[in-house]
Amino acid sequence: MLKLRFYLICAGLLMLAFVLASALYLQFFQHEAPCPLCLLQRVGLCAVGLGLLLNLLYGEKASHWGLVIFSALAGITASMRQIGLHLLDPVGFSISIWGLHLYTWSFIIFSCVLVITAIMLITMPEHSSNS
Repeated sequence: MLKLRFYLICAGLLMLAFVLASALYLQFFQHEAPCPLCLLQRVGLCAVGLGLLLNLLYGEKASHWGLVIFSALAGITASMRQIGLHLLDPVGFSISIWGLHLYTWSFIIFSCVLVITAIMLITMPEHSSNS
């Protein structure tokens, strides 16, 4: 069970790295300049990755998962704000992938992070102390 959790955390880190690398590719090679809300979403993704990395390096702790949850909530807030700004705009901002703009994908990713983190917290093994 612990090995599976380790691999799930590693998979999450790889997916976050892929998303951030894709954003950097769009910025530098496709000349899609990020807006301030996009940058906040990237910071949220980096902070989620930091929480996952802490779980890998120092063992799973509720405080590390709390950092993941707090970071995902901050990212959701930024992406919801951007969705709200472009809600009535027929064109939207930036490119769209599979019919959804990047800020909508960001909202979906942060929502998935919250759900997966809740599952990881619910199934986290409890350590008993013999004190």
